[in-house]
Amino acid sequence: MGPFWGSSLSRSVAQANSRAEQGVMTAEEARGRVQELEWKVDKLILVNRALFELIASRLQITETELMDMVNEIDLRDGKLDGRLAIEATSCEKCGRTYSRRHNHCLYCGHVNTAGRAL
Repeated sequence: MGPFWGSSLSRSVAQANSRAEQGVMTAEEARGRVQELEWKVDKLILVNRALFELIASRLQITETELMDMVNEIDLRDGKLDGRLAIEATSCEKCGRTYSRRHNHCLYCGHVNTAGRAL
């Protein structure tokens, strides 16, 4: 073993320790973000339920009618998958397709003149 082997090994171990510490921090940040998102989803479910019950009591709408409308909206993209499809648009300049939620082309930067983003 040469004199530089020990130094190289120490450097590799230090780098591995540093990466492991970064991984732990990243995992903790992700865990915190997941907990925050779970709280937001729970809050949205509660607010949606309250809104439905208010509307249902005033307009005599049943939960079956609500679910029928949910399914109708879900099927607008041809798939009953529990997701709302975001419509795509084509760039006037380069012709590439991108989500309408953006007001400009993600590829060439051209501003979408067809209207505001969703």
